[in-house]
Amino acid sequence: MGTASVTTVVERLRAELMAREPGKDAASQGVDSRNLREYNHLLVLNSVRLQGPLARVSIAQQTGLSKTTVSTIIDQLLQNGLVSEGDFIDAAATGGRRPILVHFNNDTALIMGIEITYSTLTLITTNLGGEVRSIYTEPFDFTSTPVSSLAMLGAAVRIFMAKSNLTWEHILGIGVGIGAPLDSRTHTLMYPPGEYSWDGIDIVASLMKQFQVPVYVDNNANLAALSEARYGVAKDYSDFAYISIGQGIGGGLIHDHQIYHGMLGGAGEIGHFHIAESGPQCICGKRGCLETLANNAAIVEDASLGRSLARVAPRARVAPQLADRDDIDINDVLHAADAGDLGARLALQSAGRAIGTAVGALITLLNPEVIILDGATVRMGRYLLDAVQEEAARQAMPANWAATHIITGQLGDLAVPLGAATLVIDAAFALASVISDYPGTVNGALG
Repeated sequence: MGTASVTTVVERLRAELMAREPGKDAASQGVDSRNLREYNHLLVLNSVRLQGPLARVSIAQQTGLSKTTVSTIIDQLLQNGLVSEGDFIDAAATGGRRPILVHFNNDTALIMGIEITYSTLTLITTNLGGEVRSIYTEPFDFTSTPVSSLAMLGAAVRIFMAKSNLTWEHILGIGVGIGAPLDSRTHTLMYPPGEYSWDGIDIVASLMKQFQVPVYVDNNANLAALSEARYGVAKDYSDFAYISIGQGIGGGLIHDHQIYHGMLGGAGEIGHFHIAESGPQCICGKRGCLETLANNAAIVEDASLGRSLARVAPRARVAPQLADRDDIDINDVLHAADAGDLGARLALQSAGRAIGTAVGALITLLNPEVIILDGATVRMGRYLLDAVQEEAARQAMPANWAATHIITGQLGDLAVPLGAATLVIDAAFALASVISDYPGTVNGALG
């Protein structure tokens, strides 16, 4: 497909997304009977996109549309460049002529996915199939003023575009993940712990103003859960909880293959489960939150000061590689634990028990199929993971515990930006008219 054709398709997709209220998913807007023709286009396109390559007769069987309708739609999609035809099914398998297979063209457009943390930006591009095409990272300062930080974000996007030899003609939209609570109704930040100047800031509006493309935003943990559901370890599960352990502790909930936000968007904030009555002060203003007991900083502090070690072996000394140093990090603790250091192992186990307490409550309350634990601390820290399993088993209702599996994430550092890109992909293909030659606003979504 030529450059002009690709540009035309991207412009059509982008224009339809821009016409809708920013950040709102199409599924919330119902189906208008006037758009039945466009809705049929969506049925056919998603059949090919999600189940293909398929023969036209198979598409008709899957969608319930007539063969004539399917052929008409496929011909229009071929003209648009969103699908192509090639390869044959063996005639012996069909008992007649060899049907030609219809393929979805994943490379019709690119999506940008961005992860914002307190100290780092990660930017990727993917095609429409979620395959990563380019990656870029750079330092970031979320503690700066919103105006300054958003300007830094815009500059990083431009640098990434230049380094990747891309123009905006290639980009369908931008998905953004941020490690802070978001109001899912207004896509604005809600009292980010410790950074209250960001309260009410609309990242979507800022980026749309800068780049004139559709923008979608969600919490980092929600997006990591979404990408694991689409491309990772949870592809075969419809309901699960995702917990990330690192600089903070975040959680995301997936129900019926989609992010569950709750009323405001705050569902899944497991890092602020109350665990210890007299625990440390949390940046949210409360005491004893899970995050204060089990994030990376808490584990490092425990290991370097020997707190858990002192409770088990009062006369034991902290290992030299962990004691009296200001520059140790979680990797030092993990390596010390693997090398046999008791204090490091006990610090990881203490954090694991705190996480296990919260996980046990989550299992009792929600009865999920799976709980995914993620983050380098989990992937490298078997002592923490074992302690989570043991404590969750002790805390959860037995029947619920028996039905739940605890597993680790698969996508690593790409989970959040890939989930951010998936927001745009999901939005694009929940709209019928984005692939139609017919005018009109589409309110529908494929259920």
